[in-house]
Amino acid sequence: MKPAKKKQSQPKLTSSSSSKSSAYHHGNLREEVLEHSKKVLEREGVSSLSLRDIATDLGVSHTAPYRHFPKKMDLLQALVTEGFRELSEGMKRAWEYSEDPLEKIKMAGIEYIFLLLKNPRRTELMFGGEIYVSGDPISDELSEWGKAAYLGMFEIVEFGQKQLKLKNSIPTDTLMMSFWSGVHGFAVLNERKWKQIKSKDEEERFRKEVNQILDIMIEGTRL
Repeated sequence: MKPAKKKQSQPKLTSSSSSKSSAYHHGNLREEVLEHSKKVLEREGVSSLSLRDIATDLGVSHTAPYRHFPKKMDLLQALVTEGFRELSEGMKRAWEYSEDPLEKIKMAGIEYIFLLLKNPRRTELMFGGEIYVSGDPISDELSEWGKAAYLGMFEIVEFGQKQLKLKNSIPTDTLMMSFWSGVHGFAVLNERKWKQIKSKDEEERFRKEVNQILDIMIEGTRL
């Protein structure tokens, strides 16, 4: 889209609209749409996501976002892809956190819990049915990042088994899924508590509870 020629009768662009237009022309609209959609998703839910509304919010033409996301499902898959990418990066941080296998898996739990708590509606999309029952093919990028996130946790659990710290009589994927289900369930059940935290003391108590829960989970998987 080329900017319209300036006419004497036209009002000058505000700094806000100018920056949005500039961002679009510099190829950043896709990132802006994703970032804004993420906020709308967490605040209002998936049913409130509308490419036309997002275009209005960002100050671009209604057709502009469709150049990057031809339909809403494309936008949802992009949001889910971003979620799995962040989860994969979290597993990498957990792997690098310590040489101790038990510390690795504990940090993997912490990474997962707080990623879900900060993005609960996106996490629902990551593991819920809307993306997967729509009939739309899953994008290659989504498949790749989903696999990377899965393997990130798998390798941490496998390492613990090989180091004789975690039960190796149980298949790695089964043991990993047991741990993953536990941290997921804890995060889902405590989403409201997390949102109600108002002080640093309350947050510290919550994080202490997270550590205690993870210790209990890990104790049940130790060799």
